[in-house]
Amino acid sequence: MKRIIFLRHGKTEWNMQSRYQGKTDVPLSDEGRLQARRVALRLKSLGIDAIYASSLARASETAAIVSKLIKVPIKGLLKELQEMDFGAWEGMVVTDVERTYRDAYRWWRQSPEEAKIPGGEDFVEVVERVTGGMQKVLKEAGENILVVAHGGSIRAALVGLLALDASAVWRIRIDNCSLTSMELWDGRVMLAFANDTLHLLVDDLDLVCNLPILA
Repeated sequence: MKRIIFLRHGKTEWNMQSRYQGKTDVPLSDEGRLQARRVALRLKSLGIDAIYASSLARASETAAIVSKLIKVPIKGLLKELQEMDFGAWEGMVVTDVERTYRDAYRWWRQSPEEAKIPGGEDFVEVVERVTGGMQKVLKEAGENILVVAHGGSIRAALVGLLALDASAVWRIRIDNCSLTSMELWDGRVMLAFANDTLHLLVDDLDLVCNLPILA
């Protein structure tokens, strides 16, 4: 059995300001770096065999922090795992997008598989791109593979690998520095758990090290 553990990057200043980031290369905030250290403590005992990450800075920096603390190398930084390109919306606060691009934003929230974002990607294109990148990851020989990416690209991976309808994207919650896992065996794919953030909620770091991860 192979297990893929998705880790969304730690917080950025734009996350805290509710700005669309997309492919804009925004670095982690100080809080985001602390989150990455916390999740690394939780992952230490899991036996991660390899790490792959999106090539955008907020994901690659999260991966680097985890890699250093758990002593597992990063095998690849993949463009295919980058966040969705939000075109004209990037850098804008969500409420401003909702007001300025009212029809497009409503369509995006109601029918993401059909929505057209000005200057950006279609969600179906993102699913195809990310699923293609995940095929590279799935060739990795190890059993426990960590993939550090973004809220949108992790959702796209789940939609693609679990053969879900693209409209399911808004029914999947992926918070900053959350863990989501899927298991693959005999050609089957199963979601094991999603959006686990317990490591961010426990104050005692010794307890964080001992928090279980569902197997």
